[in-house]
Formats: sequence, structure tokens, C-alpha cells
Amino acid sequence: MFNGSYNKMQRRMSHQMTRPSGNAAFDAYKSETLSRLEKEQDNFEAFLKRLRDAKDKAEFDQFMNDRADSNDAAAEPTQTGPTTA
Repeated sequence: MFNGSYNKMQRRMSHQMTRPSGNAAFDAYKSETLSRLEKEQDNFEAFLKRLRDAKDKAEFDQFMNDRADSNDAAAEPTQTGPTTA
């Protein structure tokens, strides 16, 4: 959802927004809010990465299971003639 160029732009803008306004209370509030938002964005991106990694693992595991099943099926002997007992 978010890519690296967006993150760089976002951080560059946040640094520009940290210029003091002249009001110490507002500047403290703004700084805390920007820090909180950056942390939330980092946490969200980490969450998305974990989701992608889990999906990749599930797809790989399914591939390996399908491959093992097809190898097992190919290894089973087939009968071509009448059986003798």
C-alpha cells in the first residue's frame, strides 16, 4: 500500500512541519502528534509485511504439498495385466 518513495516524501514533509510556530504548547503537541503518526505508520507497514510473508509461506507450503502429492502418485506402481495370486 505504501511504498518507499511515499515514506521518504512523508518524512521530508514532517521535518518541514517541525519548524517552530512560536507557540511552545502547540509546537509540543505537533511534535508528539507527528511522532505518534510516524510510529503508527511504521507499525502498519510492519503488519502489512507480516501479512505478505504469511501469504507467501502459505503459497509455498501449498506448492510443496502439491509437489509431494504428485511425486507420491507417480511413484505408485500401476497394474498392467491380470494379477496372479
